[in-house]
Amino acid sequence: MKVENIKFGINNSVAVQRKTPYRQSFTGIQDKATKLNMKEEVKNFMPPLVKGMKKISDNMGEIQNIIINALGTGLVAPIFIKWNPLSKTDADTREYSAWRQPVSAILAVVTQVGVTIPFNRMIDKLSNNGYYDENYNKTLFQDKSYIEKIIKRNYPYASKKQINEMVTQKMTDQQNNLIRMIKADNIVMSNDQGETFKLSENTYRQLQAEVLQKKLDYANSELNKCLNISIPKKTQRAEYYRTHTDQAHEIFNDLDQKLDATNSPNDIKKLVKKLKKQHKNSDPELIAIFDDILARRGNNDQDLKTAMQAKLKGILKDIKFYTEDNEFKSKEDLAEFIKSWETEQRINPIKSEIKVLEEMKSKVLNKDTMTSIEAYLDTIIQNDKEHRLAKFKFSKEISNLLQETVKNNIKAHKQLTGLRVSLLILPVSCWLLNWTYPKFMDAVFPNLSNKKHPNEIKDLVNKANKQTEVKS
Repeated sequence: MKVENIKFGINNSVAVQRKTPYRQSFTGIQDKATKLNMKEEVKNFMPPLVKGMKKISDNMGEIQNIIINALGTGLVAPIFIKWNPLSKTDADTREYSAWRQPVSAILAVVTQVGVTIPFNRMIDKLSNNGYYDENYNKTLFQDKSYIEKIIKRNYPYASKKQINEMVTQKMTDQQNNLIRMIKADNIVMSNDQGETFKLSENTYRQLQAEVLQKKLDYANSELNKCLNISIPKKTQRAEYYRTHTDQAHEIFNDLDQKLDATNSPNDIKKLVKKLKKQHKNSDPELIAIFDDILARRGNNDQDLKTAMQAKLKGILKDIKFYTEDNEFKSKEDLAEFIKSWETEQRINPIKSEIKVLEEMKSKVLNKDTMTSIEAYLDTIIQNDKEHRLAKFKFSKEISNLLQETVKNNIKAHKQLTGLRVSLLILPVSCWLLNWTYPKFMDAVFPNLSNKKHPNEIKDLVNKANKQTEVKS
């Protein structure tokens, strides 16, 4: 029986653990609860354009990067070579050199992609059937394409619809089995021999701690934002509404009505820009509100209109809340009210979330069972149905993190393997380029081919000799 058939039939249930032939340490995951995440810190200093380019790069595979690099080599480099004002060589030589770049790019794609694809497929297959250790092992969450291939092999006469249904069911079963294992503190993977081994205790606890730490980091950032940004900002804006009630009503009611009556929200944006110029010497908070409206975005006119309507409705609601629903005699009264309101509505719930997460993290460090940790969370939620952690599924988040980490490890493995392969085939690529390029130029651009230059030089020499003989 083939390995793939064996692997597909493995029961990834909690109860069975036949054998533990080896236990590797999961070096792919580090304890980020105590270490600075340098990747995220560096991203905070990136300008928006660079962040966008970085996101595109992260979402691309090795093959896409090879193709993009080849496009740069083949399309951009020739322009600078051909029209280089600093070059002392003649135009024909520069053009000859420029054409070498696209030929080199095509050969790079053919050789590197031609080798990278088989290696990537091999790595995917090995990770799915359990050849690797827990760092790259996907036997608990095999790829859809891998599952589909096995099902087609086992059920050659099944219809496409039946195959799709079986694939979907298998993937669902895998996810459910993984969550059951997490709840039982017993994540059991398997190798390519059909033997099972348990995810190391250290790795499992790191996964738990990292899920909670990410949640804690986000909650603490929200708390900091409320205390140091939201409350001062809301106080400043509410003070503008309190002291400029008539002006605020007039401007934003008018904008809201005009936006409702048009299908061209960009016309309203033009109107807002015009208002900014008119009121440039008014209260700075009014300009800030205009900027908030202009910052609305949408994929089309309807989305943009919806986003702007929501913003204007919120502005009008705040005006009513701070001027009609509540009356404040001074800025100090207003500030005290907002602080009290924010504390009750947002700060206290966030603090409660932080307290619960810290207690859960303490239980993880004490190596409490997942059952007891989730039971503690369930008790909190039962007592407060509106708790911020009401929809937090601890086991599910651990499952997601495990899958994400293994996926990232495999991606890095592919990139490293691709680099090694590229270096190994570099001499072959260079030889192939040196062999192909002269032939290509002879066939396509004979006037530029370097084989023509010796003949031209020979003709010039002969003519010079004849002129010398005549003069003699």
